[in-house]
Amino acid sequence: MALAHVTKTGNISIPKTWRDELGIEPNSDVIIDMVKDKIIIEPLKKDSLKEIFSGIDQEIKKRNIKFTRAEAIRDDLYD
Repeated sequence: MALAHVTKTGNISIPKTWRDELGIEPNSDVIIDMVKDKIIIEPLKKDSLKEIFSGIDQEIKKRNIKFTRAEAIRDDLYD
């Protein structure tokens, strides 16, 4: 267990030893989840990201959801 500080913008530092152990590199992405009263942080592997977006794409196709590029940009579906 470690004590951490949360900044005004919600940033939190993960101890370097933990980042090293989990393979979390600078500027990499992580998955965060809230389970009851706890926050879970997991490293996001590049292959996992492809699987996540692939699953989303399949669900969009399955449900025959249509949206324009402007809607996607407005709703933050694209950066």
